[in-house]
Amino acid sequence: MKQYITKFLKTVSLCLMAFPVLYIVAVATLFDISLNSCGKILLSPSYYLVSGFAVISGYGLWEMRRWSWFLFMASQGLITAQTAVLVFGYAESHHRLFAFVISIFFQLGLIKRVASEIFVPYLFPRIRWWESNPRYKFSAIAQIVRKSGETQDGEILDISGAGCFIKLRNDLDQDESISLIFSMLGETIRCKGLVVWLTESAVIHPRGIGVKFTEITKSQKRALRIISKKLKKIAYVYRRYRYLTNQDEFLKQLEKVGG
Repeated sequence: MKQYITKFLKTVSLCLMAFPVLYIVAVATLFDISLNSCGKILLSPSYYLVSGFAVISGYGLWEMRRWSWFLFMASQGLITAQTAVLVFGYAESHHRLFAFVISIFFQLGLIKRVASEIFVPYLFPRIRWWESNPRYKFSAIAQIVRKSGETQDGEILDISGAGCFIKLRNDLDQDESISLIFSMLGETIRCKGLVVWLTESAVIHPRGIGVKFTEITKSQKRALRIISKKLKKIAYVYRRYRYLTNQDEFLKQLEKVGG
């Protein structure tokens, strides 16, 4: 995953986990809610319900859990309902309706942006062939060769020993056989693949293809196993050291993994 994407998702996650504080400050400022009314909001059960959903969904997005997308959507719905209650029950601003509409558009933009980065490659439930193999997030350029000889480049966002998800702008056909060439962590893979899933919309998720590896030589299978082991070690280092070390120490740990 590209660095700017990672930063964006981590920022969203942190904001959701800090929701109980950030939300009350934001609505008090945006809708001109008095200090006395803020106290009433903080004592209401609905505020803690919405906050709980937001915090848990933020943690799920941080860890890239499959359930985080659905909880994130639920939390956005609850936030909208809670905001509507605050607007018509406590707001003193003359432009409260306009501000409420602006907040709705902000939420829709946030949903679109988050979904475009994580929904299909990490959370899409229909890619069943993938689920029996550990998946790892990694960005690499792949060259795709069609039967006609046409070549095009795509970006691998997620890979396992059985296949990968490739972000791709141009159209391919479902069940189309293709050839793949890509390099990852010092290994070059050349294999055949089958397009088992197409994502056609660029609105709620990246446009691309889910590819299942088909014809792979023994040497290429061995190279894929080496890649998977390295990615597994990188994932372990990330989980273990991201909170405990500074950036330089973290990079040293990654260098050890890469050998």
